Amino acid sequence: MDDNTSNQSIDIKPGDFKERPAITNEITPVEYFERLIFARVNLCPLPKIESLHTVIRFDIDGDNGGSWTIAVEFGLLERVVRNCSLPGTSSNETKLLPVSTFRMDSETFMSILRREYTPQKAFFKRKVKIAGNMMIALKMNVLVNYL
Repeated sequence: MDDNTSNQSIDIKPGDFKERPAITNEITPVEYFERLIFARVNLCPLPKIESLHTVIRFDIDGDNGGSWTIAVEFGLLERVVRNCSLPGTSSNETKLLPVSTFRMDSETFMSILRREYTPQKAFFKRKVKIAGNMMIALKMNVLVNYL
């Protein structure tokens, strides 16, 4: 990735889904964040956590990896940004400041989405690194049900 694109923030628009899409073995992190996440979270049949207001960054390494920052308001996904600029970069775009950042490889991320691993298990096996607010990190076992 060249230096000009690494600091750009690109808003991802919600798809036009009537039903919550399934997570198949063919889904990649790019496809998940850029096509499915809005429908997965907002069409989840579980009751929304209306008190949940947060911004979380996912840094996914490896094939089909990248960085995405999500903003949740009243338990609903409001915004997804790809390659969101972090504080101190030269971009003049509106920044989403994450309260927690999760870093993992694409295989681990997809294993968590497919429920092969819990976030806690992946963390204790050192497959996930967490920075920021640990309270949000601790809630990931619950939040992953929405993903």
